[in-house]
Amino acid sequence: MKETFYLIDFALQKSGLEHLKDTTQVQYLGEGAWHQAYLVQLSAGEAVVVRFPKQEAYGKKVEFNEAASLAEYAGTKAYYEIANSVKPGICPEFFYYHVENGKTFTVESYAGKALKLESFTFMEAFQAGAEMGEFFRNMNTAQHGLKGFGYLKWNGTVVEGQFQTSVADFMKEENKEYLSDFKDFIQSYDQPILPSAMAHLEECMINRKLDESQIIFTNQDTSPENILLHSDGRVSLIDPVPLLYSGDSLAGNFINNYQTLYPTFFNAPRYAKHQFERFEEKLQTIADGFMEGYCNGDADVKRRVKQEEFIKLTSLAASQLNLLQASELNSEQKIRYGEKAAIANRIPVLVKRIEEFKWEDKKSGTKLA
Repeated sequence: MKETFYLIDFALQKSGLEHLKDTTQVQYLGEGAWHQAYLVQLSAGEAVVVRFPKQEAYGKKVEFNEAASLAEYAGTKAYYEIANSVKPGICPEFFYYHVENGKTFTVESYAGKALKLESFTFMEAFQAGAEMGEFFRNMNTAQHGLKGFGYLKWNGTVVEGQFQTSVADFMKEENKEYLSDFKDFIQSYDQPILPSAMAHLEECMINRKLDESQIIFTNQDTSPENILLHSDGRVSLIDPVPLLYSGDSLAGNFINNYQTLYPTFFNAPRYAKHQFERFEEKLQTIADGFMEGYCNGDADVKRRVKQEEFIKLTSLAASQLNLLQASELNSEQKIRYGEKAAIANRIPVLVKRIEEFKWEDKKSGTKLA
């Protein structure tokens, strides 16, 4: 604890905050995949969260990588600033980071506790999803000023998208890859799959386009552990994985995660502690709320988001079969996806969801494909 106390004190002072006076100010919050977190109560009354990168993640030693750390933390800072300009208080207002071998840290405002699905009512689940959906929709119009597209990289001065080429050409190639991967999946899977599955995927690609003017600053990681619920029902968002890409694509990703990925990955060590299989209906209710908040009654937007959800679902099934057919899984794959027996049990569930995918808007009965 002495070394940790020193590092926390170093982080607070480096961030322009007060000197740490007593270890009773510090409470261990826990750890995620990549960081350990501590809650620090400042004498001024505010609380902050100090995070340090773990020395080991997904069963492997984490080597210090200055450029990767700068990309991650500068990207988080940029995302928080733009997100708060769109919806004040949706992310921590204060965020400071420092990158140095052995002394890398982030300090941010304490935004509250992660939502607890077991004590979450269905009304609260829908409202939280709707608030997140509305926020994602409004982020689509936010000016970010960042170059390129894709995940972020550090260019030596600022963060930018890892790709600086034509995003229109990139999406064309991505469309071909999705189709090719799912075609290979159908041919390799040992059970017949309804022909309508491939037909629906092909239909999803007909008008799937993106140009530079449509690139928005969005977030890939909105898992329940990164959504914080306030006592008045407001939600906050922390620990993003920001990227520059299509807003509709990431909206579809959100819904696929809550509808399918989290409930079917319950037997993977990465997700086991959350027991998502117990709360499948609530997770789907969050997804329903998100769809309402994001689409705001626009049938064309609903259609695009449903198509993106279906694309993500078919891609998920294809990736799981590839893992199952690999000669062996490494430690990170086992933690993220589970042992091969778990993957083998998951694939038929994904296939069933693909074949029974709902292409109608529940409220209006409108066909979305």
